[in-house]
Amino acid sequence: MIAVTIITGFLGAGKTTFLNQIIKQNSSKKFAIIENEFGEINIDSQLVISTNQNIFELSNGCICCSLNGDLSSLLNKLVTSDYNFDHLIIETTGIADPSAVAAVFLSDYNIQTVFKLDGVICLVDTQNVLNILGVEEVASKQIAFADFLLYNKASTVSETLKTEISKTVKTINPFAEMAFCDFSETQTPDLLDLQAYQNKKASFMLSIHPTQKQTYFFAQQHSHNHIVSQGYRITESLDLLKIRHYFTVMLFIQGAYFYRIKGLLNIEGYDKRLIIQSVKGAPVFTEGEAWQAGENRETLIVFIGKSLKREILEKSLKQCIYKP
Repeated sequence: MIAVTIITGFLGAGKTTFLNQIIKQNSSKKFAIIENEFGEINIDSQLVISTNQNIFELSNGCICCSLNGDLSSLLNKLVTSDYNFDHLIIETTGIADPSAVAAVFLSDYNIQTVFKLDGVICLVDTQNVLNILGVEEVASKQIAFADFLLYNKASTVSETLKTEISKTVKTINPFAEMAFCDFSETQTPDLLDLQAYQNKKASFMLSIHPTQKQTYFFAQQHSHNHIVSQGYRITESLDLLKIRHYFTVMLFIQGAYFYRIKGLLNIEGYDKRLIIQSVKGAPVFTEGEAWQAGENRETLIVFIGKSLKREILEKSLKQCIYKP
């Protein structure tokens, strides 16, 4: 299987610089790079071959191509070409929603037989991140959808502001790891092995006060401007048909308001966790690890979106609790 890393980030965050860092620091890897704005990559000195398929081979063995149309068709062209590569990197434009790209790898069975989505890395301008959250919707979506947040230009702000940024962003994206850097420089090998969409890595914790752990249904909410993060812990099992119907209908009607949904579901009659993630307004369900004997089975789920109504989500989730 070929691992896929999606690089996103708002205009001027440093995505292309970071991409060049990846190529430089991972000389043993053979990358295929898909670039929405191909002209941004400074590869002129390395360019050795260009084909009529708009695929360019670099002297280090990597290949680059531009996305001019359908992503699925381009992926098929890469797979059936004579080029060998072991990792695919996609750099989105600064004003692109990364969930649209991720959806191809999570919802298309044919593509899943060749590629596996490893993670979404978002480059963030440390100086401006608190100003754009909830104001620039695309930038907010990029941060909310990310599995790893790389805060660039970090030396330009104080340690106090870094702490405030970490605390604020963590409330709206509780499962993204993060790091601060300058000039997009960081140790990239670990970032190419996030395994954010693998079953063993799909867990996360909700910060719930110990006295509330026995409550069968507990919700918490954080917000910044219009961005809302809501986390739920449900100790009673859920009805599979009801929860599938709930997510399908909810996202079909109000999908534009949800930036990210991620959860581990405790389904009545199932001996494995069910993982739910939303991608481009559609729910994606995958099997997780088996529940262990004596383990407390519970549902943990986080919704991130714009102006989400807590009372509506709570009422609908409670209706999905299994009743014999």
